[in-house]
Amino acid sequence: MEKMKKRVKIILTVIVVVFIVLFIGASSFIGLQVFAGSTQLVTNEKTKGVSDTFWRKYSMNYESFCNTYKMEELEITSSFDKHMIPADYIYARDSQNSKDYQTVILVHGLGGNRYSNYPLAEFFLKKGYNVITYDQRSSNENIAKYTTFGYWEKYDLIDWVNYVEEQAPGQKIGIWGASFGGATAGLALGYGDIDEKIDFLILDCPVSNMKWMVEQEMRNMDIGIPVSYMTWCGNIINKFKLGFSYQDADVANAMKDVKTPVLIINSKLDSLTPYFMGKNIYDTIQGKNKEIWTVDESEHCEMWIDHNQEYRDRVESFLSKYE
Repeated sequence: MEKMKKRVKIILTVIVVVFIVLFIGASSFIGLQVFAGSTQLVTNEKTKGVSDTFWRKYSMNYESFCNTYKMEELEITSSFDKHMIPADYIYARDSQNSKDYQTVILVHGLGGNRYSNYPLAEFFLKKGYNVITYDQRSSNENIAKYTTFGYWEKYDLIDWVNYVEEQAPGQKIGIWGASFGGATAGLALGYGDIDEKIDFLILDCPVSNMKWMVEQEMRNMDIGIPVSYMTWCGNIINKFKLGFSYQDADVANAMKDVKTPVLIINSKLDSLTPYFMGKNIYDTIQGKNKEIWTVDESEHCEMWIDHNQEYRDRVESFLSKYE
């Protein structure tokens, strides 16, 4: 009888150990797949240049734009992981080609690059701002590995903020970020003393929550494995490989104490970064220098096209309050 009990105990122990090994193995495999899918969402090849269709969509003549404004290609070295961060520095016509001038930094969304910010660059140039528009990680000429929903990307933006501060001490610095670029901008503003260096921030359809975005990707896959389990696996691998969790890339939480004036632009029809994301950021900010403009029927980041004049008017009104 004792031998039987011992044998059963051994068998149960083996079963438990095998189950644990299989669980760890399966979880690691799933976590690695989620990690790979969530941290390499774009490639340099797929985000190279901008098609003629883009310029037609935005009713913009690229050659005319380049002939109107003086441009300078720049690269600075990332203080975070030493990759090069390429950008175009575009001078306002009233700046007399000086960098010691008020400047706006434009941060593109996922799938874009520094050229896809040119329509907004033209707007700010006409408002009398120099413009820096740069390539985010894994986009166009920025060869940095991993896309992290703004968490590592914020360091590139902070480097450009410090660059502008060195070139134009005491001058106004603004940031405009769209979608994924909005997450970069929001997380940067909540980091260290960057909030004190920025005079205004405009977020167009910002991503607010890395965890929700990863979960949404898992929901879209619909492979029969619980989304919560896949996200849990991915989060563990992300923490192990990159040193931060999905919760660390929470834009609303990062921005709750910012004092910089913030304008949030979003749409109730947006299915990529849903309306609640921008609203959550707005509601979480404890300061009073915040505004939100919501439209009902525009797709993701399409307000510049669908409501162009109102977009311009809203931004101009916002800027006029803090000049």
